[in-house]
Amino acid sequence: MHRIQVGIVTMDGTPRQSEKNYTRLEQYVRQAVARRAQLVVAPENILDGYAACTDPDVTRERLLEIAQTIPNGPYLARAGQLCRELSIYLVFGFLEKIGTDLFNSCAMFDPQGRIIAKYSKVHPADESYITPGRELKPFDTPIGRVGFLICGDRNIPANFATLGAQGVEIVILPMDGGGGPGNAELMRRRACENHCWIVVANTWSAAMVSPRGELYLERYESECVSVQRLDYSEIPKGEQRKCFKYRRTDLYGPLAGSAEPHSHYDANGYPTELEEKSRSEHRQELRRGRNEQQADYPPVHDV
Repeated sequence: MHRIQVGIVTMDGTPRQSEKNYTRLEQYVRQAVARRAQLVVAPENILDGYAACTDPDVTRERLLEIAQTIPNGPYLARAGQLCRELSIYLVFGFLEKIGTDLFNSCAMFDPQGRIIAKYSKVHPADESYITPGRELKPFDTPIGRVGFLICGDRNIPANFATLGAQGVEIVILPMDGGGGPGNAELMRRRACENHCWIVVANTWSAAMVSPRGELYLERYESECVSVQRLDYSEIPKGEQRKCFKYRRTDLYGPLAGSAEPHSHYDANGYPTELEEKSRSEHRQELRRGRNEQQADYPPVHDV
């Protein structure tokens, strides 16, 4: 395979409205395929509308009600069927449950409808009841060595470097929020540093960056589909991977620790009291915003 047509869905999900969100997602996927997309990528938590971070009344129980299990969650099964029908690869974000643990996850489906890769966000800041993911690794797929990061994960350079050191060729980045021109510039640097393509699917923007840091696509529009070609010949190989060929691994031990006196994640990757406090403050801020909005726009009653 020398190149692949990538479709990027830009849409904003409604919190806890999985049926409504999936129906809209499917419509956009079909639009992308009509424009010859072979791989379609959609935003973070698009299935549940990012309820863990946007619902002021969020509880673990309410999130568990709408979370999907892999591979047999009802909407994952429908997505698999869609991929079989259209013969495409598909990536989108959703709330995942494993027992009573909740994760901000995304999955890649192949044209046979199978889930061939899954990733859970490793930095779920201010996301109530979400357990951080446990792995940063690329997957060997028929369309290349693919890795994933989700939204806030992009702010930690070591996350990209960890994938780059493992030979990642394409980093798929579902997002909800952020993602302005400054983010596009940041992704240009990360692509150059790690010799990989970066594909961004956000709720209000889309971007594709080549391994040379060139913006092949930059679009700021909600509720739309973008399609762009990804060329594998752009990916450096062997001696061209200079950012990794010249590393001094004997010097980088301190990167595995932290010089900060206060951290949001402990040595095992779980949220510390500081992160839990931040999550609680975020929920309170959501409630204040809702109450202020209701005060400014009181409900109208028929008489």
